[in-house]
Amino acid sequence: ADGIRIDFPISRQDIAEMTGTTLHTVSRIFSAWEAKGLVEGGRQKLLVRDVPGLEALARTRRDNS
Repeated sequence: ADGIRIDFPISRQDIAEMTGTTLHTVSRIFSAWEAKGLVEGGRQKLLVRDVPGLEALARTRRDNS
């Protein structure tokens, strides 16, 4: 009811390495997503609160590339 909980043990550093970016960039993006209510982060967990909002953001980024 609160969203989709991802309990996969992955850190922001892991995400940065997988995406070829920096920890700072990943933290900045996650903070922006949290401020928009899209996700809620925690220590090695992630709660996706707004799946349609996150999908819309992904489509917008892809269409602008």
